[in-house]
Amino acid sequence: MRATILSIASVLTLTPSAAIAAEAAWPQFRGPGGSAVADGAKLPVEWSATKNVAWVADVPGNGWSSPVVVGGRVVVTSARGAIKPAQTGIFGNDYIAELKKQGLPDEEINKRVIARDIERTAEVEEVSYLVLAFDAATGKQLWEREVHRGKPFGGRHRKNTYASETPASDGERLYASFGANVGLFCLALDGTVLWQRAWKPEPIYLDFGTASSPVVHGGRVYVLRDSEGESFLAALDAKTGELGWTSPRTDLAAKNKSGWATPFIWQTPERTEIVTIGKGLVVSYGLDGSELWRLRGMTQATPSPAVGGGLLFVGSGSQGENNRPLFAIKPGAAGDITPPQGETAGPFVAWSQPRGTPYTGSPLFYRDRLYSLNDGGMMQVFEAATGREIFRERVGGSGNTFSASPVASAGRIYALNENGTTIVFAAGDTYAELGKNALGEMSLATPAVAGDALFLRTQTKLFRITQPAG
Repeated sequence: MRATILSIASVLTLTPSAAIAAEAAWPQFRGPGGSAVADGAKLPVEWSATKNVAWVADVPGNGWSSPVVVGGRVVVTSARGAIKPAQTGIFGNDYIAELKKQGLPDEEINKRVIARDIERTAEVEEVSYLVLAFDAATGKQLWEREVHRGKPFGGRHRKNTYASETPASDGERLYASFGANVGLFCLALDGTVLWQRAWKPEPIYLDFGTASSPVVHGGRVYVLRDSEGESFLAALDAKTGELGWTSPRTDLAAKNKSGWATPFIWQTPERTEIVTIGKGLVVSYGLDGSELWRLRGMTQATPSPAVGGGLLFVGSGSQGENNRPLFAIKPGAAGDITPPQGETAGPFVAWSQPRGTPYTGSPLFYRDRLYSLNDGGMMQVFEAATGREIFRERVGGSGNTFSASPVASAGRIYALNENGTTIVFAAGDTYAELGKNALGEMSLATPAVAGDALFLRTQTKLFRITQPAG
């Protein structure tokens, strides 16, 4: 790879509007504490590409990182250089079955599946990795930084991008990751690159690419890398980038070695933990990097945990209805807490469901219920304290697919589908749809909420959606 570019002239370096600077921030993937809840916001129920749109900005390149809002800025990452266009829908085994019916040999089937679904390194000459900031009040681009340029080490699935990791912020600095293979970059809020750290590149399962976002807590940035090779959880000093500790994960026994889940900071009255999903396990670490407890039985690691009602909700998904385990964990766990075979609970497992976690999105805890929206649009709603299924419903009707995780505000759930339509429905024990709002462009990025605004990222644009005055 070519050398990292640390200083590229900004497009603009401006001060964000004061009207937004005092509003609440959305500093990481799924917002404050990773909760995906903003109950104080006054968000609209209806909008379109023009109605209730405060502004819309063009975003160059390709990226599915979610917007973060800090210091009056909306920040996203992006990458220029991808070739294969993104595509909505569920990429299951139906295509393979179709090819098998044609009598094609396995070698030819693999070749065609890869040609359709995977962008290999040989197909990409060079990628430019970007961090961009927009004024949250006006949508005006404040600056653009190219933090790295080079040929990617690995490929990507066409539903992934080279910029799918959501940045994080502690209010003073920004932390933008493009996967451990490219690196973690720390920037000041004005776009100045302060430090960077990269790791030895390792292959990812089937060249799917990377997606695990960094999290920042207590003066440290945590990075999770689960790959086909060296895997780890690392803690870095947020101010200097100095490596505090690394907990190796390479030797954890697992059928699925690679993972895409974002680590989760779980704060309880007893302690603070860093919860990770991957390698067929849930593993929780202390702030010193030591393992606290583990739970076996995970499948493909993409969803992030949720927390509420004194419990931690962890799980992993799959494309079908099987192998989507969901567990509710009690605080204070130690050792291997996996329930005995045939059991659904244990000393530190309040309850479990064998089919309760989304494949790509993350579960949402809101007002004593757990909402689990799978890729195909089927949502299960559980009583969070007991695991009892309250109801299930296909959100938005048939034909909807979802990759973004839902967010909640003021008694409503906002679920953004892959076609860029947000379905709004009431939180409760039955399904009551309130609005269906199309932006007309593909979207896989989880929404952000700051102040009384909803920020939505589509394939080429960034929208600020607000309730009209009065």
